[in-house]
Amino acid sequence: MADGSGRSPLLDDAALGATAPPMPLGPETNLELQPSAPAAPLTAAELEHLMQSLPTGRDPLPTEQALRSFRTATAGKVVWAEQMRQLASSTAGGQQFFREAYERQLILDPEKITTADGDWASPSWAPSAPPLESAGEAFGSGAQAAQALLSQILVIRYDGRCMNLAANTSSQSWTDFGNLAASRMGDVVFDPSMHLLMGIGHSSTGVGVGSIVKVTGLTESPELNGAVGQVVKSTDSQLEVALPMGRRILHQDNVVPNHQAVVTRCAAFPLDLAKPVNTSVLRVLWLEQDARTPGAKPSKGPLHAIGAQYMGMSVCGRKEVSLGELRNFLWNLHLDDTQFAKVRKRFAPKGDYVDYSEVLYLLGRPHLQFPNVPVDALIYEAVVSILGRKLTAHIDRDLGADDDGIGYRNACRKHCASYFVSILLQSVIWVNLIGALVVWLFSLEFEVGVDTLDDPSIFLPAGIAYIIYLCHVACCVRLTRAFENQTEGIEQVMAAMDKPRFEDPYYAWHVQCYHYETRTRTRTNKDGQTETYTETVRVNTHSASKRGVIPSEDRSGNFLPNTMAAQTQIETRLDLNLSESNYVSRYEAWCWFHRWDVHQDQSRSEDLHSRMTSCLAVWSTRNMPCWLGPRCYWLMNLLALSFFFRILAQSRLGHQEYTYSNPESSWHATLVGPRPCS
Repeated sequence: MADGSGRSPLLDDAALGATAPPMPLGPETNLELQPSAPAAPLTAAELEHLMQSLPTGRDPLPTEQALRSFRTATAGKVVWAEQMRQLASSTAGGQQFFREAYERQLILDPEKITTADGDWASPSWAPSAPPLESAGEAFGSGAQAAQALLSQILVIRYDGRCMNLAANTSSQSWTDFGNLAASRMGDVVFDPSMHLLMGIGHSSTGVGVGSIVKVTGLTESPELNGAVGQVVKSTDSQLEVALPMGRRILHQDNVVPNHQAVVTRCAAFPLDLAKPVNTSVLRVLWLEQDARTPGAKPSKGPLHAIGAQYMGMSVCGRKEVSLGELRNFLWNLHLDDTQFAKVRKRFAPKGDYVDYSEVLYLLGRPHLQFPNVPVDALIYEAVVSILGRKLTAHIDRDLGADDDGIGYRNACRKHCASYFVSILLQSVIWVNLIGALVVWLFSLEFEVGVDTLDDPSIFLPAGIAYIIYLCHVACCVRLTRAFENQTEGIEQVMAAMDKPRFEDPYYAWHVQCYHYETRTRTRTNKDGQTETYTETVRVNTHSASKRGVIPSEDRSGNFLPNTMAAQTQIETRLDLNLSESNYVSRYEAWCWFHRWDVHQDQSRSEDLHSRMTSCLAVWSTRNMPCWLGPRCYWLMNLLALSFFFRILAQSRLGHQEYTYSNPESSWHATLVGPRPCS
């Protein structure tokens, strides 16, 4: 994208971007397209700098780094034949550079190329031409004619791989071009019944002087993304926009009409495979006709704007976006294959199609934080974060780093008490069992006549500790509840967290009345004598319960997912402010009404029906270990190894706390009679 100065910034080690002649308005496109700026010749200083950056030698082929440097230096440039001769004579793989420049039509004076420049310059493949006065003139004219019939067209396959191909516009059809792409790329055969070719060209943005526009897609000044202003001046592809922070010169690709929700930036149209190849396309997309991809699909959830932009990246209007379509959308970032491989790892970790759940995982949190920033701008910021910039104006985490959890130290801090109880009970169990085993082995070794396994009392400490341990794991460990409430998908988690906000809290009251009685009893002692004793016993009499709802107004903050880790344990609590309500006085009056005996036990609780005390939010299944689930969890619990599983699991998980707040709860109800418990 262009930066704030109107330039189109290139990332480091930018790959070659193919250029094409301007696309005319025609029946196949039906679009108003804009011409590209002419390429500038390579200057002497640029040539000298390029030669210094390339290794010297006589190797016939250049290294991968040297080829990348050459393509970066010649991107958007044209060269003279003499410049290429200097490069070919002094650098390793120079002949290959010369040939590539010729095939890419970068040479301004191809008529000066002779067979002495290389075997590839042989005129044997050139079309026939009328005889001229000299052989040299005949070769020059034939070479020019042959090169004039070859056009460089860039093709992007659905798996994200791209390649520049030399197409013959006089004899090749688009079917031949597809077969040529298949033969050059390998792996996949071009099948017209399964594949299609889409042409990509510029489309008019509809933005002019006086238009109200929104800034989007800036990578050098991302803090401007989402700003709204008015175009005050237009010069070629540059626009002067009056923004709240002052006037800025922006590239036309970096502004969209303020009302536009989905940004595409390029026009796409299907190519008739029977027609001849033409140069009226910027590039060609090779796509699959029937793409069936597993995983989540865009829906009308709280992040529907991301879903709309996701479908907008598909040139076919489908709910699946291939890696080729993603690379086409990001084309003006000039990503090379290495950089795009990093982007692919984050957006499509399991195939050739972008995983929508991964898009939500990467963009969901920043979109909720900055809803006015266009989603396409967040995509660009996510890409530059993945490629090394780490934090951006609207993304608060390094998307290029691993999705690590809170670590062992923080896990111990947050769950210290639970870990201590578990490891204490586990120690009692295993020490008792190992001790009994040692005694048994000792008795066998030294032929002691005591069989410890026949005495069940030796396992009594382990049995009691095991029962307490299981009760603790089932009732007191929040990870148990988290696995019960495991939810996959950021929109599903948000829906589960938001549901209690639309409910009134419920209350549950209970009283138990009782008194103590002193009773005289008799018993026979060990000597056979009868003795009398007294004991005090509790006698329960009346009990009552009451349930209802407390009308209240929710004041909870919006739930903002913590996506630092791919999976997060969310713990919730209810903060119910009853200071301005008659709820407590009504409860006390109800308790007094049911005080029918000397003593009374009272209990009350308030909660939300659909509130999950703990939830395991699976934002992304990427890198989720197979053992992180309820089956392995309960297996380790039954083996009395809960502590080790929990500290390992919770160190890999993120941690988030969310509070439901009802600060203005009120309750005005009439007192009702008792309802005995059944």
